[in-house]
Amino acid sequence: MTDFKKLAYKQREEFISTLNHDLKIPIIAQIRALELLVKENFGSLNFAQKEMLNLTLTSCKSVYKMISGILSSYKYENRDIVLDLEIIDVVEILNKCLNYNETLLAKKHINFVIKSQSALNLICADKIQLKKAFEYIINYCISNSISDIECKIVSKSDIAQIDFVFENPYGTQEKLNNVFLSRMDKVGCSLGLYLARQIINAHNGIIKLYNLGVNNVCSVTLLHKI
Repeated sequence: MTDFKKLAYKQREEFISTLNHDLKIPIIAQIRALELLVKENFGSLNFAQKEMLNLTLTSCKSVYKMISGILSSYKYENRDIVLDLEIIDVVEILNKCLNYNETLLAKKHINFVIKSQSALNLICADKIQLKKAFEYIINYCISNSISDIECKIVSKSDIAQIDFVFENPYGTQEKLNNVFLSRMDKVGCSLGLYLARQIINAHNGIIKLYNLGVNNVCSVTLLHKI
């Protein structure tokens, strides 16, 4: 390893350490304190106070999610993630992901409908990592959709294809081609999709985003076995 590479590696390790210890851990403490306050463990609150605390809590959780995403993307780039593979049901994972995006769905008055051709949609995957990828994908779809979202699942002999179809008249193919390329393109959705692609790739799967007129489709293909 050259001196330049050693320096770059050291700087990256210091950056990751800073994110983890100097930012991530204090934010966890802030979240826990705010949760106790919102639950009125230290005394009753009026409506305005509780609303302000909830907004602050939501903001802290968003920052924590962003920092966790950056850390995870670096770990995938350094190949520090070891997948814990097991047989899981895609529909079960998707339903759990909806809980994470429940507030955003309600805010935009959007329904998320899962349609499957089979009673069982089993794949071999890391449940925690795949759930994280789907959370980011669903969040992107909700954020960019102007109507209800349809998730179509098709299980074939060796693969499961999950298509997220959402209406977005402004999502041209030219724009969609660059969505997965950089973690720093746009804070929020692009970071999430960048990490989602890394997770899907680690599972030897494929993720694509393409335009069908007024609809966009985020398509994920995963193997039944790895």
